[in-house]
Amino acid sequence: MKIVISTLVLFFNLSALNAQEKKIYIEDFTINDQILYGVIDGKYPVTMYLKFEEYSPENWLFYSISGWYYYDNVKKKIPLVGIYSGGLTLYSFTDPARADSIKHLVSPVSNPWESVDELMNRSGFNEKFSFDYKDYQYVGTWENAQKQLTVNFSVSEINLDKSQEFLVIPLQNGGLKRIDLRQFGPVNNGYSIFASKQDAGGSKLILKYEVSSTANPNGMCGAGFEIGYMLLTFDAKGTLSDYRFEDVESCLGNMWCETTEVPNTDGKKLICKVTDSEEKVRTVTIDGVNFTLVSK
Repeated sequence: MKIVISTLVLFFNLSALNAQEKKIYIEDFTINDQILYGVIDGKYPVTMYLKFEEYSPENWLFYSISGWYYYDNVKKKIPLVGIYSGGLTLYSFTDPARADSIKHLVSPVSNPWESVDELMNRSGFNEKFSFDYKDYQYVGTWENAQKQLTVNFSVSEINLDKSQEFLVIPLQNGGLKRIDLRQFGPVNNGYSIFASKQDAGGSKLILKYEVSSTANPNGMCGAGFEIGYMLLTFDAKGTLSDYRFEDVESCLGNMWCETTEVPNTDGKKLICKVTDSEEKVRTVTIDGVNFTLVSK
């Protein structure tokens, strides 16, 4: 009996896996750490590891990070803690309390903008890195109590809280087509499948995208959203044959939408009355039954 039960469990697990492989879906990955390779003073190669710690609750434009670095010829790890705000400020402290105050964004300054400056200009460190993006790399300085030297890291992007979404489309030959929506769509993330269908000729789908207007909840449009829809058509080989998108709401673009659901469509057909700041009106029809996206 145990053998029979185990076989049934295996059968249902394989069936669920096969069903997932035949369904269009979105994979979501979050990347919270990164390894960097750089040079201090043009002659001391270093390797650095950094990872995300926490956002400021008042200002989501910056967050704390921790990690370590070592000189490549020694490979002795030196702990680091710091602030990411487009550029990076990193410290090495002997006192654990000083390091923890940076990691948890504890500042005596109450103003969230001024607290960033205070955290980026602490004293009492053993070593300090300060670098920002310039000329296709991150450049800046390394310093201690005795000297200051140049530093550069040959990397095009440092982002320790990066969400990456892939649209996954099963193909007729059993393979999978993966599309990086960060580069493919009008926004970097925030996608969901509004409607989809597949047949021998290929795939059709409508994606909805909805993201916060800004990363700063206390700034302009901090509570606003950027919302729209994207129509995609692929042939049986996964080649894109039709593509269009329509924004229907945007705090940054001064545009808002009144949405009406068409009866008897199970929520798969919507009509959006879109009004802009000049009171101009257009109607966007999102039809997940016939797979059309029309603006008039």
